[in-house]
Amino acid sequence: MKKLIIAVIIVGLAVFGCANTGRYNTQKGAAIGGGLGALAGQAIGKNTESTLIGAGVGTLLGAIVGNGIDQQADEYRSKADEYQSREETYYGQYNEEEPISIRQPPPGRWVSVPGHWEGRRWVPAHEVWKPVDPR
Repeated sequence: MKKLIIAVIIVGLAVFGCANTGRYNTQKGAAIGGGLGALAGQAIGKNTESTLIGAGVGTLLGAIVGNGIDQQADEYRSKADEYQSREETYYGQYNEEEPISIRQPPPGRWVSVPGHWEGRRWVPAHEVWKPVDPR
């Protein structure tokens, strides 16, 4: 029993020890998983040992799921940063010697696109240039 308690404490410290990384879904998942695992362990075994085992397993599984969400969010952030760091390009031909301040974008406006699902991936809210047909 002491070994089990020590194992649960070590897993909890390992999961909550990385709280300064700015990625909180891992911690949220671990906390929620630990609570649900403890409840499930108590409901199934009706003793302290089952509760602790359920809490440990739930904490571990919750941390794994939360970490996956954090990694996906990091991937989206890096893609958004890459997209925004690209040099803006405009339609039409420009003289390379012409100062940038003189160059004009095509007629149009920036439009905000809310976050949405495309296939099985979440696309965060972003802005796109919507050209206007000058005819």
